[in-house]
Amino acid sequence: MKPYTKLRLCINWRAGDVLPSCGQNGSRGLIDPLEKGLAAGTSDLELETVHCMGKCHIGPILQLIPQGPMLFGVQENDIDTILDLLEKGRYEDLANRFAEPSTTKKAEVS
Repeated sequence: MKPYTKLRLCINWRAGDVLPSCGQNGSRGLIDPLEKGLAAGTSDLELETVHCMGKCHIGPILQLIPQGPMLFGVQENDIDTILDLLEKGRYEDLANRFAEPSTTKKAEVS
């Protein structure tokens, strides 16, 4: 049994653009490539969009569900890396590569 069933993506866009948000930082542009990539792979993950996960200032944010790691600052050019690590079940590498910026810098994954 695989540990995760969903990949959750915040698409929140804060009114007035006063504060940063995942939507403002490009999360809505991640939907199509993520859906296509997940459908083409073998991970059996379903993409779920939500309107806030409480960390919009460092988004876009993805989270593996249930109770998996959050991936911070994801951009469209990161999708292939994310899908590859998901396919390989390298969840710890994924969490380290997209760790919360205040705790660690983005690590390179080989």
